[in-house]
Amino acid sequence: MRSGEMVALAQDAIDLADALQLETFAVVGHDWGARIAYVLAAAFPQRVTRICALSVGWQPGELPTPTLEQARKYWYQWFMATDRGAETVKAHRKTFARIQWETWAPRGWFKDAEFETTAKSFDNPDWPEITVHSYTVRWGEARKDPSYRDLDQRARSAQAISVPTLMIQGGADGVTLPSTTDGKEGYFTGGYRRHVLEGVGHFPTREAPAAVNKLLIDFLKAK
Repeated sequence: MRSGEMVALAQDAIDLADALQLETFAVVGHDWGARIAYVLAAAFPQRVTRICALSVGWQPGELPTPTLEQARKYWYQWFMATDRGAETVKAHRKTFARIQWETWAPRGWFKDAEFETTAKSFDNPDWPEITVHSYTVRWGEARKDPSYRDLDQRARSAQAISVPTLMIQGGADGVTLPSTTDGKEGYFTGGYRRHVLEGVGHFPTREAPAAVNKLLIDFLKAK
């Protein structure tokens, strides 16, 4: 099964750390990477020293049904839950991704050549299958890989994250509304800070690299 579950990708990270003989490590993740960081911190707190999550928030349990305003921003996820949507993503990978790049952040954050270079990765035959599965399984519209059942239960049963956490949010994020990542402090018992970058969209590492780098270095160096 080609799984796009966050727990599957988190297990990949643990397997990589084991192969590199890294007993403990910090994690910095954006979007899917942020969700993976949260899973690692929730399920493997003894392995993770700190996490920085960009553009996605966290709370315990299953993902709640979003507000209608946020659901409208998630149109592409509901689209992929249909057979026609899944086929469209497979047949028009670059066009589908380009729409997200153009609407999730203020214009001007990337050049055409940069998109074309990145778009080569969409030719990977796994890309549409894993992408569609990731977005549909999170809302209960696809079956989970049973081999990750125990890890999934462990991650979803966590009521708090004990790992020190930095959350970076773009104030002009066009897909993850800033309001959805606000007020999460109570779910983090090991220290939590949320920093909003005004005028920045969904891609802070590309849109405001200097600001993000400073925040990350200060956070990772902290005792």
